[in-house]
Amino acid sequence: MPTSIKYILIILITLFVLLIVSFVISVVVKNRLIKKMNKDIDEYLNKRKNECNGDLIHIEKNAYEYEYKLTTEKRIYFIKIIPNFANQEITINNSVKWQLRKTINDTTLKFVENVEPLMRMDVQSKIDDKETVKLYIIYPNARTLLRYVNECEMEFVSPKTDVYGTRVVTFANLLQNGDSILK
Repeated sequence: MPTSIKYILIILITLFVLLIVSFVISVVVKNRLIKKMNKDIDEYLNKRKNECNGDLIHIEKNAYEYEYKLTTEKRIYFIKIIPNFANQEITINNSVKWQLRKTINDTTLKFVENVEPLMRMDVQSKIDDKETVKLYIIYPNARTLLRYVNECEMEFVSPKTDVYGTRVVTFANLLQNGDSILK
């Protein structure tokens, strides 16, 4: 076998091994981030539950439209967690299409997954004399949260903004202002 072919094979094998190693590392990192997210959310919601003398039910992911049901004295929250580990901008185009953008000039069409089930879930406005709230928590943060008002107008989304019958808040904002958001 000629020497040049040996070098090419060595380079190809090295590239293949590097590709596999980088894939394994990315999977491990993502799994650690997800575990940290679940731990942080559980700790925070349990703390809020204890402060409000409420009840918290954690539902297995993808089993229902929501992942947590927090009951306080005045409200019942149906909570969906949206991971945003890259801290991307989130633009709410309509009730079920939320776009992720890395920069303001990003033209790719990457959408947030699993938004639709909670948006489409029918919930009575009151259950047992408690107001119901559908809540999305963006973890850990979003560079910007925007919502299209019409074709050419956008607005910033705050925890008090009604987003098609739901509320959207970042976990960072929840840590700072949780008392005013989860009552």
